[in-house]
Amino acid sequence: MDTKQIWSAALAYIRKDINSVVGFNTYIKDIIPISFNGEVFTGGVSNLICKSMVDIRYREIIEKALSKIMARPIKFLIVLKDEYKEPQQEEIKAPKNNVKTHLNPRYTFDNFIVGSSNEFATAIAMSTAKNPGQEMNNPLFLYGDSGLGKTHLMQAIGNEIVKKSPEKKVVYVTSERFTNEMIESLHIKDMGSFRQLYRNVDVLLIDDIQFIENKQGVQEEFFHTFNELHQNNKQIVLTSDRMPRELVTLDQRLKTRFEWGLSIDIIRPDYETRVAILKKKAESQNIYISEEVLSYVAERIDSNVRELEGALLKIISYAGMKHTEITKDIAEMVIKSIIPDDGIIKITPQKIIDCICSYYNLTEDEILGKSKQKNIAFARQIAMYLCKTMTTMNFSMIARALGNRDRTTVMYGVDKIMASLKNDSALKADIDAITKDINSL
Repeated sequence: MDTKQIWSAALAYIRKDINSVVGFNTYIKDIIPISFNGEVFTGGVSNLICKSMVDIRYREIIEKALSKIMARPIKFLIVLKDEYKEPQQEEIKAPKNNVKTHLNPRYTFDNFIVGSSNEFATAIAMSTAKNPGQEMNNPLFLYGDSGLGKTHLMQAIGNEIVKKSPEKKVVYVTSERFTNEMIESLHIKDMGSFRQLYRNVDVLLIDDIQFIENKQGVQEEFFHTFNELHQNNKQIVLTSDRMPRELVTLDQRLKTRFEWGLSIDIIRPDYETRVAILKKKAESQNIYISEEVLSYVAERIDSNVRELEGALLKIISYAGMKHTEITKDIAEMVIKSIIPDDGIIKITPQKIIDCICSYYNLTEDEILGKSKQKNIAFARQIAMYLCKTMTTMNFSMIARALGNRDRTTVMYGVDKIMASLKNDSALKADIDAITKDINSL
C-alpha cells in the first residue's frame, strides 16, 4: 500500500475510536498524508490549532490505527503542511556544486519583519547578499541579545546568494558545530578535509562566534580560515551576543579582524514592529487574531522575537484546546502563566533612577549627566546594575536610558557592581534597600 492507501484504511479505525463526529470532521478528516518511512507516518494540517489538538487528543488513537493496519508499532508525526520539508528536499535543491549549505530555507528577507530596531542591519544584509565580498561589509558582524533575528538575517543572506548564484559555495555553521567538527577531525587525523570544507567556500556564515572564547586551538584554526577567505575576497558573516571588543577572552588578532568590516547592533523590536511580527506569525498559521489581542501581547512581551512568537503560539494552542475564540481574556490568562510576577515587568529605568536619587540624595541630572565625582559615578553604576538585573533591557537600551552613554560603559559598571557585591556587605545592604523601594512603587 502507498501512503494514501494506508491513511485511507487507518481512517476507518480512527472514525470508530473517536466518539465525537464533530471532532473527527474538524481535526482528523482534513489531515493530508505526507510520507511514511516504514516507522513514522507523517500527516499535515493547515494551522497550529489543528496540529495542537491532534497532538494532544488524537495521536494515540491514530498510532493505534496505523499500527493495526501495518501489523507493527507505527509512530505518527503531525506537521504544518506548508512548513514541512522532506529530509531529502535540501539535497534536491542544493547548488550545483553539491556543497551542503545547512541553510534553513524559511529564513528569507521576504518574511523578515523590518522595524527601527533592525532596518539598518537589514539594509546592509541585503547589500551584502547582492554584492558579497565587498571590502566595506567584510566581515559583516551582527550582534545583539538572543532571539532578535540575527540568525534569520544571516541565513537570509545565504539563501539570497544561493538563489541568485547557485554556483557559489555557501556554508552556514554554528561556532559550536565548527568546534565539534574540528575536534573530530583532529581525532581521526584528517584536518585536511576540515580545512578544505571551510576554506574553499565563497560565503561562510558562522553563528554565535562568542562560543569560541576560551578555546585557543579553535581560535587559531579560525584565524587562518578567516585570513584565507578574506584575502580571496570571500564573504564572511558572523553573529554574536556582543560586539567584537567585548569578547574579552578572544584572541586580539581575531577581534581586530572582526572590526575590519561592519559591526551592527540589533536591538529589541519597538511596539509597532512587535505587532507586525505577531500579525505575520498569525497569518503564517492561517489564523485570524484581533488587533486588540495582538496589541495586548505586544505590550506585555517586549524582550525578543522568539519569546513574542512563543507567547502567541501558546495562546493559539490554548484556544484550540478549549475550542474557543482567541480573545483578550484568553491572551491575559496565557500571558500570566508566562509572566507570573506582574510587578517585575512594570519596573522601568525611571523608577530605578528615582529610587537611587532618593536613597543617595542626588538629582536625576546628576545620574544622567557626565559628572565623574566618585559618589555620583558609583550611584550611576548601581543604576546600571539594577536596570540589568531588574528589567529585560539589554546593555544598549540601558546606555540610552542613562544619558545616552556608550554600551561598554554600562557593561563595565554592571561588572564592577557585581564584583563588589561579593565582598562588600554594606553595598549589598544598600542595593537590597533600593530594590525593596523599587518593588514597592
